[in-house]
Amino acid sequence: MITETVFGITLYFETESTLFSPLEIDKGTLAMLSTVEISKTDKVLDLGCGYGVVGIYIAKLIGEQNVVMSDI
Repeated sequence: MITETVFGITLYFETESTLFSPLEIDKGTLAMLSTVEISKTDKVLDLGCGYGVVGIYIAKLIGEQNVVMSDI
């Protein structure tokens, strides 16, 4: 289980060892999220989402109806 506050939003993830970075949110993802500019009218596809850090974080900003997440 990962609990982390990302830019003021607390997120909770249940992961498993077969996923990328299962013990913490990796620094590359956090760096990418720090540069993303999101508008309430955007639609986002999180392809290869893993346990969903990017998609879930963005859904908290613009609403889950505007985010599609996909992985195996």
